[in-house]
Amino acid sequence: MADPNTKPQAIVCTNLEVPKGVHDFEERDSTPKMPDNDPLRRVIYMDDRIVPGSFYVEAVWVVGSVPKVHPEHSHPDHDEILGFVGSDMNDPDNLGAEIDLVIDGKKMTITKTCFIHVPAGVKHGGLCFRKIDRPVFQIAMSRMSAFSSVPPT
Repeated sequence: MADPNTKPQAIVCTNLEVPKGVHDFEERDSTPKMPDNDPLRRVIYMDDRIVPGSFYVEAVWVVGSVPKVHPEHSHPDHDEILGFVGSDMNDPDNLGAEIDLVIDGKKMTITKTCFIHVPAGVKHGGLCFRKIDRPVFQIAMSRMSAFSSVPPT
């Protein structure tokens, strides 16, 4: 049990690696990649396995079309927020990309900066960065202590 007289401490996390078993579909992609030409540039990843007591959050820069598709899955007990942010400071609403995403069996194409709230248990995925004209900042977060999905991705 935590000592009630101990003041909680902020923790700075600079972790770039996902824990083993998270996003295994990325590892199964056999497309040869060099660090300079990988279209996914992980910025940061954190969950309870990295910083005890935290929740799941990750961010990547997407700098080119991504041939692999994030498989459809759900998070039975937790909502998730997905964010897609354009990089044109003069027109931040314009994503500068076309991103396909399937939520609850309905395919959408994202072309504007947005956050998407996916309720617990709702199947989502099929995420495909099919056209990238400018880098896109992609964020995912949930109150789950450690990323997990059904089926595992």
